[in-house]
Amino acid sequence: MGLFNRGRRRPDEPADETLPELTVSEAQRLRHLVRASMAGAGYEVTVYAGHVEDADGRQFGLGTLARRLSDADVPARRWSRLVDDHLRRLLAAIDGPDQFDVPTEDLLDHTYLRLYEADALPDAQWWTYGREAMPGVLELLALDLPDSVATFNDEQVTRHGIARLRAAGLANLRKEQADDRVTHRGVEILVGSMFFASTALVLPEVVLRTTGEAALPNGVLVAIPFRHQLLYHVPRDENVVEALHTMAAVAANAYAEEVGPISPHVYWWHDGAFEQITHSDEDGDIAIRVEGSFAEMFSRLFPES
Repeated sequence: MGLFNRGRRRPDEPADETLPELTVSEAQRLRHLVRASMAGAGYEVTVYAGHVEDADGRQFGLGTLARRLSDADVPARRWSRLVDDHLRRLLAAIDGPDQFDVPTEDLLDHTYLRLYEADALPDAQWWTYGREAMPGVLELLALDLPDSVATFNDEQVTRHGIARLRAAGLANLRKEQADDRVTHRGVEILVGSMFFASTALVLPEVVLRTTGEAALPNGVLVAIPFRHQLLYHVPRDENVVEALHTMAAVAANAYAEEVGPISPHVYWWHDGAFEQITHSDEDGDIAIRVEGSFAEMFSRLFPES
């Protein structure tokens, strides 16, 4: 139905031997960025082909970052920011004080379910409790601290109980309110706290509170380009075409430009599940696919000619 050009980094040079997701020059740039980011955080590291090692002998692999940066949706100008964010979270998890070593009751009021871009998370083995809420997006538990946000790892979730934490995380999401709202070409664009995009997990309640619609027979189109923003459109008629193209463009641009990116894609929420509607094609463009049950819904919105 349409394409939105996102650009693509594919220099005509061989793949790096150790980090084959990247070319030789891209892999070298990644190593330089990691060294600089670690130095800025107070860690002097020795850089090897596939990892770095600090003075205490701790090794930090580069594979996850290489896979993340090789994505055609990630422009080269964002590499430094993504490396810094990745390492900041990794170091905080390793070196930070144990904010979770308190009674469970003390955590519940500050615990949120939070959506993360799955490929951007460091060391996925720490969060095996995570659930794929929508394609490419992982649902984890986060603790809102006075000066930062900490992500629960497997051990901390086991210690405090996933059922209780998840119930608290949903309850706290339900309290989140948008700070700003703009309606653009039939798309509701909502901006709020760093947890606001995660209110997609309680999407029918967001819709009801925002535009008063309780019945959603055609589902909801939704996008969460970065942590502060949620976009949605309730399909009602043929205006869904313009809204879908608008959402695809806005989501792709916000994902590329804003801090805390989650997903450049548009999803269709229906029957309690999310289906991905936009996809990255082999040229790095964002393409809209109307197929399957979404196509059936789509066709119902147009009067018979």
